[in-house]
Amino acid sequence: VFGWASLADVLATAGAFSKSSRSAAFAIIFTLGTVGNYTSNLPMGLVLDRYGPNVCCTVGAAVQIVGTLLMLAFPLGVGEWCLYPGFFLLGFGGPGVQMATFHLANLFPSYSGSLIAASTALFDAGTAVFFGFALATTSFNISLTTCWLVYLGACLLVLLSGTLLWPHTPFEAARDDEGAASTTSLTDKLEDSLLAEPPPFRSLLLSRSFLYLVCFASTHILRLNFVVGTFQLEVGALGFSSDDVAQHTTIFASMLPFGFIGMPLIGFALDKRPLSDVFLLVNATGLLCTALLMIPGSDTTLTAAIGLVAVGRQFVYSTFFAQLQRTAGQNYGKLAGAANLCVASFGVLQPVLVAACGDSKAGALRFAPANGVFLAFGLLLLTQPSSCWRDKQQEPVAAAEAASSSMPGPNLGDEKGLLGLGKLRVALLGPNERGA
Repeated sequence: VFGWASLADVLATAGAFSKSSRSAAFAIIFTLGTVGNYTSNLPMGLVLDRYGPNVCCTVGAAVQIVGTLLMLAFPLGVGEWCLYPGFFLLGFGGPGVQMATFHLANLFPSYSGSLIAASTALFDAGTAVFFGFALATTSFNISLTTCWLVYLGACLLVLLSGTLLWPHTPFEAARDDEGAASTTSLTDKLEDSLLAEPPPFRSLLLSRSFLYLVCFASTHILRLNFVVGTFQLEVGALGFSSDDVAQHTTIFASMLPFGFIGMPLIGFALDKRPLSDVFLLVNATGLLCTALLMIPGSDTTLTAAIGLVAVGRQFVYSTFFAQLQRTAGQNYGKLAGAANLCVASFGVLQPVLVAACGDSKAGALRFAPANGVFLAFGLLLLTQPSSCWRDKQQEPVAAAEAASSSMPGPNLGDEKGLLGLGKLRVALLGPNERGA
């Protein structure tokens, strides 16, 4: 879905729509695809939690196959109308496959962060698929029909693997059973209790830590999408010539697919460092990127900002999905769906921010309103990880006290640590961070 720019060029070359109606039609098609991608997270999440990765992946791949057949119908002469439902279904089916993939990380708890980061990197690299369409049709004279047939074969392979290989129940996070019962600490007993009795969905949904994660993802994704959508205007406002704007725009488009180079760093941080460190890293990266985009006339700072946008997407998505996957358990699908709907809803602010930056005579200050908003929210996002940083030395003691004062088990609804930001962090982040 997010490689639409390349696909739009291919469709235009293939004669889709007249020149006068093409822009409006393409805008509608792209909107349908993105709406399908975001809104399907909740129903696909419900399928994942209720029926497991097997059914979720199979349903998602089946929807994509139908969408691919509709897209294939256009070059076969059926009509342009096929592009509307076809691209919508391509977007709608994708999250079903991706959610099932994220659950695989539960099988390798010590490296779950790296696996989520790798999956996110592949998601980013997926934008190059339709660029491959453009390259094949223009440089190698391969027909659009052939491209869609190859794409259909890939979807069929995903369907087959989902049906034959994925389990019917969600993967459970592996537990550390090392050590004799007589030497098990009170904190370890608390961990076993928490893992055996996961919090109910309602308490997870209303917890402060889940709300923080949603705000974290919504703010950073809005910021990144804003930069992508307004990059040419921002560069022009910083005092660059039209030739420089074109050059930096080309560099920007070329560097975005290479955000995966940040995968080893964020994967290592998620696996080996405390959660508070990870949030501090990602939030600081976002703040620095915004600050660099406010410096006029500097090629060096602009290039650095472009690099931070590319790796920033990797950082944000990897952190968001990794922490959600680690802590939600069998409620992962529903929580991921609810979170993605919130993120999509937050995106309606982008036109408002663009309108607030409409004064072309303001020069380098033209985008100050939007950048000011992003800086303010970024600073607010730093507060909770900073608090965790100060409090993390007290977490094992607090967890032990909670275990000793509760006979049937702790009341998880009042805990701060759904995402490891409070007491539950001891139990949920694995052996690498115990006693941190």
